[in-house]
Amino acid sequence: MKAAMSKYLLMKNVHFLIVITYLFILSCSCSAKTRYVNDMEASEKSKMLIASYFDNWKNDGTSFFDILDENVTWTVAGRSPVSGIYQGKANFIENAVKPILKQLSTPLQPELISLTHDKEYVWLHFKAKATAINGSPYENTYLWKIIVKDNRIITVVAFLDTQELTELMKLNKNESAMNKTIEVTKEYIGMWVTKDRNVRHELLPNNRYDEARGNRKSAYQGQYTLSGNHIDYIDDTGFTADGYFKDGILYHGGMILYKEKK
Repeated sequence: MKAAMSKYLLMKNVHFLIVITYLFILSCSCSAKTRYVNDMEASEKSKMLIASYFDNWKNDGTSFFDILDENVTWTVAGRSPVSGIYQGKANFIENAVKPILKQLSTPLQPELISLTHDKEYVWLHFKAKATAINGSPYENTYLWKIIVKDNRIITVVAFLDTQELTELMKLNKNESAMNKTIEVTKEYIGMWVTKDRNVRHELLPNNRYDEARGNRKSAYQGQYTLSGNHIDYIDDTGFTADGYFKDGILYHGGMILYKEKK
């Protein structure tokens, strides 16, 4: 009788434990499901927020980056000149956004490809085009992996065609070199000739010039001074003249002179 009672109590305890375990698992499952639903709902709201800012950017020219948190972490993937991790909105705008925009003569025109989300990220996929400072078209495709908190973007990983971006950023160096005056670059030093080579106008490093005309060597000699792209002459005989450099050409005394290649 005692053995039967012990067996009964054991089975009852086992049954109780099974019920408790089941209820615990069910509770955990419901809790996880609730968290998942809540996360998805929050992510859906974030997606709608991103959509709103993207539409404003596309249609009104409003900066998309207005939505960035001041302490945002923005990562530009790849190995382009601006690839890297930027801590803070100001740092990102100053060292990544502005250098790119300086290479464009027109604003970027974005076109949405897709906007999706999971429980953690909003995925913004779009393409954009503009005209570069040299007149050539710039086009790229972007995928931004975004985390939103309290209606502000706090983290982004940006994927794009870094080759296209690298080619665009090369214009910065080329344009900077072009914008430097002839005085700064010292590209004025050397022999300048007319198309028929009748006039051979040499600018020497010591701010002296020596000009040949036809068979007359050293027909004119004197000093010159430079200011930006403007050049002033004082001939040894006393007369003065001037000229200027533009697009690699010297305009002087009604003549057009080209730099002689070595």
